[in-house]
Amino acid sequence: MSGWQHFAPLPPIWPPDRFEVRSARPIPDGGAADRYHFSRTAHEAAARLRDVGLATQVQVVRIEDGTALFDLVAGVEVPLEHW
Repeated sequence: MSGWQHFAPLPPIWPPDRFEVRSARPIPDGGAADRYHFSRTAHEAAARLRDVGLATQVQVVRIEDGTALFDLVAGVEVPLEHW
């Protein structure tokens, strides 16, 4: 009956995060940082924050190398195909 037990850890079910969407919002909300695996989802989150106007600063950073792919204040918006 002991054949069904496994002692090795199971692999994670979620893919690793690759992008971090950072935003600065007026007080009392302050700032927030959310992480995403898929580039399209991270881009969509940043674009919605920009379009709704809730955040004073929005930035998307590639976690692997720290490259800013989207920055509302600096006017940076790398095309999604290059993320």
